[in-house]
Amino acid sequence: ATANKAAACLKWLGITADSQISKPDSIVESFCDVLEEKLCFQEKERDMVLMHHDIHASFEDGSREVHRSSLQLYGDDTTSAMCKTVGYTAAVATDLLLSGHLKRKGILLPTSKDIYEPCLLALKKEGLTFVEEVVVETEEDLSFGSQEG
Repeated sequence: ATANKAAACLKWLGITADSQISKPDSIVESFCDVLEEKLCFQEKERDMVLMHHDIHASFEDGSREVHRSSLQLYGDDTTSAMCKTVGYTAAVATDLLLSGHLKRKGILLPTSKDIYEPCLLALKKEGLTFVEEVVVETEEDLSFGSQEG
């Protein structure tokens, strides 16, 4: 069944034994050409990026919290949401490096304040903001899933 589904997808994309390969030196670029032609947005269509993180925390006193962070972003007539989330983030990080803000070298994770604070501020100016909330779990919340019904 999986092979049949894959074959049907390739046929829908127009990839058959008779297909011409646009860039014989690069199968990846040829495949991208097919996807670009077949999967482009139609007029009035746009994409949407949804991101949601739940971080569960347990403390020594037995209390528990869920830290939630969510993003919902739509593309527009000129820029897709995927382009905004990936491109703006890469541009902001590049600016931090080229402006001399970051003096460290090597692979840097965005887990230190000198990286994430200016990045989040710059992304907010571009309309990329997360909705943040902290939910304190109660004993009732914790026992809800363990009850037999």
